[in-house]
Amino acid sequence: MKPEAQAARDAVLAVLAADRTGLLVKGKDRISWLNGLVTCELAKLGPTSGAYGLIVEKKGRIQTDFFAIPSRAASSSVLALAVPRDLRDATLENLDHYLVMEDAELEATELVIWLLHGPKAQEVAFATAAAYAGTLPLLGFDGAVVAVPAAEAATFGEQLGSLVTAAGGLVTDEAAWDALRIERGVPRFGAEVDATLYPQEASLEKLAVSFDKGCYLGQEVIYMLENRGHVKRKLVRLEVDGDAPLRSGDVVATPEGTVVGDVKSSVVGPEAGRPVAIAMVKWAQAKPGTELRIGDRGARVHA
Repeated sequence: MKPEAQAARDAVLAVLAADRTGLLVKGKDRISWLNGLVTCELAKLGPTSGAYGLIVEKKGRIQTDFFAIPSRAASSSVLALAVPRDLRDATLENLDHYLVMEDAELEATELVIWLLHGPKAQEVAFATAAAYAGTLPLLGFDGAVVAVPAAEAATFGEQLGSLVTAAGGLVTDEAAWDALRIERGVPRFGAEVDATLYPQEASLEKLAVSFDKGCYLGQEVIYMLENRGHVKRKLVRLEVDGDAPLRSGDVVATPEGTVVGDVKSSVVGPEAGRPVAIAMVKWAQAKPGTELRIGDRGARVHA
């Protein structure tokens, strides 16, 4: 087991989400208004709870993902969204279109976002001086997300590093974090996930979608896919025979040779030390335990 996997399992693993920046939602109606536009449940979150969600268009396809991070200031009426940096302006414009008479406003701001994973993640997160912090179990571990203004990045990074080290954890880089999330079968927007996919195709329906909340933009399509039908393809986690990772774009086939999909990402997993992959396959081959082939190598859908 590699050190980053050990840290996430036993203590805390911290990684800078360098591809993300901030969008602030302000005003007393910020939660109720935003809750009608996103897939996750915001209205029932506690004051220290973060959330992972999606913004979809009216036909249900993903436009972007985000982390919702509550402010730690007393009586604050601000919620921070950590969004992909290259989609921040488009996301602001899209959301602003739905602001009519609500007491809510949007503001683009430069934030530095850190993700923390492991049993000590929340303890470390709330020991920092982060302006925004919330719990967020993203990879199947306990977890947290924190954000600070970009001007405080250096000072905060030093503080966080000291707290992580004191907790017996590790600060890692994006490549090591990517390997862990791929092994855990968690797709990433901008990597395996893009704006052509429905949440169910991206296998994000359990992580990022509430099927118990009230109406939101695109809900009808997503609900119908979940309860009265299914998508034609789906991202799955594959366990792969051999010693080396696969290549992005490698063809996935049945044992009989019928092409059913392709590999999106692959690594040697830092936990188990074996090759794993995230691949898009047809619905019929997405069931756990399904045997598949990539070239001359066997693979199976993770059970």
